[in-house]
Amino acid sequence: MISTLFFSACDRGAASPPPSNNSTDETITYRVIDVYDGDTIELDDGQTVRLVGINTPEMNYGGTPEPCAQEATDYTTAVSLYKDCYLVYNTSVGDSIDPYDRTLAFVHILPDSFCLNIEIVRAGWSEDWDYYPVRSDYEVLFEEAEAEAIAAGRGIWDPGENCD
Repeated sequence: MISTLFFSACDRGAASPPPSNNSTDETITYRVIDVYDGDTIELDDGQTVRLVGINTPEMNYGGTPEPCAQEATDYTTAVSLYKDCYLVYNTSVGDSIDPYDRTLAFVHILPDSFCLNIEIVRAGWSEDWDYYPVRSDYEVLFEEAEAEAIAAGRGIWDPGENCD
């Protein structure tokens, strides 16, 4: 219920179409078949994708999840699971694969092409995070989304109200 509430409270049309460049091929589409946590998904071709620019609270499988981890995972699941998507790569400023052999990318959910990474920040389930360098065209969108989430007290920005 919390995930749905925060998803509908966000103005997704505000800012998340992809910046235009040549590091995307919108003709290659995938389906999200699993959500490991708030910032990691699996695609139908077997790729595990680590969403660039975000870092949601950890589920700590086998241990105690961090505060808001379940809600972040639920949100990512609600807006992406079993949906078609395409990837925009971050290769102009960073690697395409992380040390855990996960693809580093921005995931755009079809048919709207909204950027999942940015919408997770806008919903308040992650801060704007630059451990993996983020392209400047996306960084501006992350900063706007984070400011909106903070101002509205969404997700991690008011965990007492938004998380179990």
